[in-house]
Amino acid sequence: MSKTSRYEWRDQQASLHERMKGFLQNPGNEQLEAVVAEMRAYADAAKSGHIEIPQSWTSYS
Repeated sequence: MSKTSRYEWRDQQASLHERMKGFLQNPGNEQLEAVVAEMRAYADAAKSGHIEIPQSWTSYS
C-alpha cells in the first residue's frame, strides 16, 4: 500500500469517525442519515477500488 493510499484511507476513516461522534453527541434523524451516507460512500469507494484498505494496521488511540 502506497503512502498516498494510506493517507486517503486514514482521511476517510477520520471523516467517518467524526460523523459517528456527531451522531452520538446529538442523536437525531439528520445525523443518522449523515452517518449512513458516509458509510455508504466508504463502502462504495472500497468496492470500486478508489480507496485501498490496509490488511493490518496499528492503532495508537
